[in-house]
Amino acid sequence: MKQPLYQQILNDLKADITAGTYLPEDKLPTELELAERYGVSRITSKRALVELENEGMIYRLRGKGSFVCAKDGLTEEKTVAKTDILFIMPFPHNAGLGDYTQGMLRCLEETSYRLQVQPHQYLSSTDVAEIVAQYAGIIYYPTNNSSDLELLYGLHLNALPTVLLDKEFESLPFSAVVADNQQGGFEATQHLIAQGHQQVAFVSTEHLGEVSSVRERYFGYMKALHAAGATQPIHLKKTGTEEVSVYLEQVTRQLLDQGITGVIAENDIIAIQLINTMKQMGYQVPADFAVVGFDNIQAASLLEPSLTTISQKFEEMGTIASQTLLAEISQPTQVKEKHIVPVELIVRKSSQIESGG
Repeated sequence: MKQPLYQQILNDLKADITAGTYLPEDKLPTELELAERYGVSRITSKRALVELENEGMIYRLRGKGSFVCAKDGLTEEKTVAKTDILFIMPFPHNAGLGDYTQGMLRCLEETSYRLQVQPHQYLSSTDVAEIVAQYAGIIYYPTNNSSDLELLYGLHLNALPTVLLDKEFESLPFSAVVADNQQGGFEATQHLIAQGHQQVAFVSTEHLGEVSSVRERYFGYMKALHAAGATQPIHLKKTGTEEVSVYLEQVTRQLLDQGITGVIAENDIIAIQLINTMKQMGYQVPADFAVVGFDNIQAASLLEPSLTTISQKFEEMGTIASQTLLAEISQPTQVKEKHIVPVELIVRKSSQIESGG
């Protein structure tokens, strides 16, 4: 069977180290230099170096390179190099979502740990073994239940301290830091009912079984309807492969046909897109439809009309996630916890006629 390309690089480097071509504390060629020398991708050359590190033959320092280990074991620098904490975020350019990282950095600034932030795409070129080898722990913001399970279970099997952010997985023993999504859904719906809306719909593009945060918001919506003795829940969900813009046009027509005037959107991004769709179709917000979002992203206050929303305390959530992870790094057997952070209803123009305040 043909030898994998990374294995050839690995074997050559091992031979050079054993033969004394590279002595203890000597610097090895970089990922880029190895990639050019062997005519392979940097992912391939990186894997060879990671394998060498896992075998204890080299240590890697971020921003400095890879070095041959001293024969008497790991150097003090190598130990320091493994104090990086990884934060995985799923959305590009933060999508207006708040200060998770600020809370994390504030928590870590008095420690020896460093925060490394990577987008979700980073995982497509990085396997579990590499994450375990490089990081002391990980704060992970999942995208949905199904696509993250394999990776998360791999982290569990490798006993890497892991804290989930925004979502939770009941079957996996990880601590989680989440907003009080159910209370947020309750308060958003209660607000629209108090504004006189007889029928309120919940609009979502995510499947409730896949995303725990959206599911909890929907449960809060149902709870508020029940408490008010209102009509049955109306869930307008995206079930096909149509574009979101097409789906939101369909939602607007359904709202009109069924006489629904109040809308809870799964998040601010969908709420903003829905308001823009309504305006393009000739309807006014809030005169024709009142809309409430969830997250209080920066664009929510800049929209016209400004968006009523449920505000999450992003920075506080980041701080709690870091504190929880540090505790689990120092005490791996610590009982896993679910931290629920309060939310706040921010009332703006999209749900309230100006004359009413």
